Amino acid sequence: MTKVEQVYQMLEKVYDPELDEPLTDLNFIDRVEINGQSVHVVFRLPTYWCSPNFAYIMAEDIRKYVSELGWVTTVQVSLLDHCASDEINKGVTNGQSFNEVFSGLSDGDLQGLRRIFDIKAYYARQEKLLKYLLNRGMTEEEIIGLSIQKLKNLPLPEKGELLRDKYLEKKKALNHSSLRAVTTPEEEPLTKKNFKDYLRGAKRTRMSMEFNAHYCRGLLEARYNLPPYEEVGLVKE
Repeated sequence: MTKVEQVYQMLEKVYDPELDEPLTDLNFIDRVEINGQSVHVVFRLPTYWCSPNFAYIMAEDIRKYVSELGWVTTVQVSLLDHCASDEINKGVTNGQSFNEVFSGLSDGDLQGLRRIFDIKAYYARQEKLLKYLLNRGMTEEEIIGLSIQKLKNLPLPEKGELLRDKYLEKKKALNHSSLRAVTTPEEEPLTKKNFKDYLRGAKRTRMSMEFNAHYCRGLLEARYNLPPYEEVGLVKE
């Protein structure tokens, strides 16, 4: 791969925390510039007033993942056209925390906010996986009884493997230690009695996130006069 392709591969790991979709899929990456071992990533958001803490999380993650490339020595991150662009760009590029940059607006770091969004993403990814397993003929009892190892060993086609891997990724992000595969975000086991209600609640979370993602794409397209999402080959099943 070229250096630019390597950078974009790392950027695929950077998710909008509220939408749980990669910045690359959302078309939030404006451009990547490379000068020797230095990388400059420029990104954009749907509105001028997008929450600075959300933007800071994305900018921090851009710097983190691109920095993991062995040939990269410096990473500059630039957010375009935002009410806090100057503060975010300078702070993230210099490795400062959100609290250091916005000391008057924050009483802590972004870890608590990250966890809130990890939980929402957990619900959404879990609902997709459980619905998929039910559609493949598994019973509620079988799903509830799955261990992590049994879930990993299930023979699934590519789509199922992707849903499983993305779900397990969020379990790891939440520091789950239980051997049970299917639990609440707090690692409480599900039961036959509460399974359907729990799944309905997870579905509402997932649908809300998908609606917000659709809305944000529309705002971004209007703001930057971009072609519709469907026309640039980014639609996923």
